[in-house]
Amino acid sequence: MVRMLKVSKQVFMHGLIIMTFLVAVQLLLDITRNAFLLYMPPIGLVLYLVTAFFIQPIILGVINIIVIHRLYDCEGWQIGFWLNGFFLFIVFSTVNLVLETTIGLTFSLAIGVIEVLLLSYPFGYLGKFSNRGAENYIPQQPMTK
Repeated sequence: MVRMLKVSKQVFMHGLIIMTFLVAVQLLLDITRNAFLLYMPPIGLVLYLVTAFFIQPIILGVINIIVIHRLYDCEGWQIGFWLNGFFLFIVFSTVNLVLETTIGLTFSLAIGVIEVLLLSYPFGYLGKFSNRGAENYIPQQPMTK
């Protein structure tokens, strides 16, 4: 039987923080794309791609872990923050790509605000469960002969 997830203020705040960060960074990258690409064209493209697909997921993962520790009182520190942020970034990019290809909507401030309002709960749950914390970690037993 399918279990229903409870509506929670913590999950909404978590998703709101993640979505606000993702929308703000996406808007900033869209605004500065031409400046990146016009700066010595091959180097500018590489800088844009590094910023969009490497630096942004790392910062997003760190923000997600900080929010997890603050909102849910988890203990310990996770080291998978890059994968955590990359997973959230890929889901966000997929939603935007689907909106752009099926409906023809390009990313703008209005679309970003609508995404923040509609996707805060889903991204709160994704952020919460993408890196659950050290409380479920079972250390590996030493091998005996």
